[in-house]
This record gives sequence, C-alpha cells and structure tokens, in this order.
Amino acid sequence: MTLRGRAAIVGFAELPSVRSMPGRTSASLLAEVSNMAIRDAGLRKEDIDGLITHHELNVNAMTLAEYMQLKPSFCEAVTTHGASGAYSIELAALVVGAGIANYVLCTLGGTTDLELGGYRSGQRNLGGPRPSKGAEWEVPFGPVIAMSGWYALIKQRHMYQYGTTDRQFAKMAVNQRFNSLTNPNALFKAQPITIEDVLNSRYTNEPLHLLESVMPCTAAAAVIVTTAERARRLPNRPVYVLGVGGSACSHDVIWQKTGDITITPVTESAPKAYQMAGYGPKDMQFAEMYD
Repeated sequence: MTLRGRAAIVGFAELPSVRSMPGRTSASLLAEVSNMAIRDAGLRKEDIDGLITHHELNVNAMTLAEYMQLKPSFCEAVTTHGASGAYSIELAALVVGAGIANYVLCTLGGTTDLELGGYRSGQRNLGGPRPSKGAEWEVPFGPVIAMSGWYALIKQRHMYQYGTTDRQFAKMAVNQRFNSLTNPNALFKAQPITIEDVLNSRYTNEPLHLLESVMPCTAAAAVIVTTAERARRLPNRPVYVLGVGGSACSHDVIWQKTGDITITPVTESAPKAYQMAGYGPKDMQFAEMYD
C-alpha cells in the first residue's frame, strides 16, 4: 500500500511567532488557528471528525476537542518531538485513507507561559512535564533549557569526528535567519545576523552559542487533511501528500543513543519518503529542515 496522492492538505492557518502573548492560553491559540484553518478549507467546525495535537505542548487532543466542542471519531496526541508536525500530517493521511475520519485537523503550537497552560522546556529538568525522561542524570544535573544541552553534545561530537568548524555551524544559523527576514510571521523578521554575530554571542552550553540555540516562543499552526477525492470538491487547490517516511526513532534522551549520535533517524525516513513519492533529492526545488 502507498499513500502517494491519496490524501491532501486543503486548509492552512498560522499565527505569527512572538516571544509571548500575555493572557493567552495554549488552548485558546490552538482553537483560534484551528478555526482559521477550517474556514480556509471552506468547511464548518461540524465537518471535522479527526483531531491530532502535539502532546508535549500540554494540550492533548481530548482537551482541545472539549475546548472547541468538537466530537471527533479519531482523536490522537503525537509525541515525536520536532517531527510531530510532519508526523501528524502522515498520521492524518493514514486515517482518512483508512476511512476512519473524513476531515482531520492537525494542530501544533502553544504559549510558553507555564501558568497559562503552556510549556517551558527548562521545567523538564525538574521532572515535568515528562518525569520519565529524568532518569539518573537529567533531573539533578540538566541539561540546560530547551534542546541546547543535547544539541551541544551532538555538535561537540560532530566537530571531533568530522573536523567541522564553529564557523561552518554559524553559517547554518545565518542561513536560517536569512530565510526568515521577509516572512511576516517569523519571530526574527527583518533582523539579519552575521557569522561573527553568532561566534561572538555567549555560549548557552559550550560549544553551542546563543544565536544557534532554540528560543522558546509562542505561536500556533493548523492544517486540514482529507482524501484526494474530497479535496477536489473544496475551494483551495489541494496539496497532495506524495511521500512519507514514518516516524523513525532510535532514542528519547541523547545519552541513551546507541551508536553515532551525529546520525539522525531521518537517514531512515527520508529514503522511504523519496521512494514512495517517486522522486529523489535532485528533484527537490524546495527543502525545509527542522533546526
């Protein structure tokens, strides 16, 4: 069985990324952006019979369904970290293809304000919201806020193993910032940086600099996925799902990774996606990488 061309994205909405939205809860942001996506698809809230959220941002699917007064026949909260957005679309394609639901709403985002139902990655070092991740090292000793501690370990190993330089890593941060300069929804729009800016910024966790570190922010996005047949009857030009590669994984916490920590499971998922799509890397005209 292949998913190629059997499902499509028919609605989309995005709230701008900002440092914080005082007084807003994660549920309110997801409800707002979800309603925008539903309208964009030319649908009604009553048409939505599938819902997928990102569990780690503290708004599970049942909570959001209750908040929005949805009654989905399929309700799921995915927990695949940075892959959750892409994986939710893959899961939605499987669900509509199997006839379990007709229109699946996929949401991602939330507020960083912990008191308003948001998340702060630094809280994980104290055992929440995922206490099982603490084990014997992370609760008492770190790592530092967000992914900086884990990524610093990967960067350190990459530099040792391949001779990669700080300047080469800094160039990636500069390129990512460049791509956001004219995006009205980007947090750092119209704020370019240079390689020297990156190298001169303080360490968050050596050898990772502040300007190559993840910054918690507040935002939300949503898409509507349905079958290719239903998509043709809706107002927007469908964006067909051509290839997916599963949610390959090898570990949850970095010190539990076996083998080479510089190799990501995308080395397994990407070839599968290319094979299903019938295209290869040289055919790609646009690529978007998780940071």
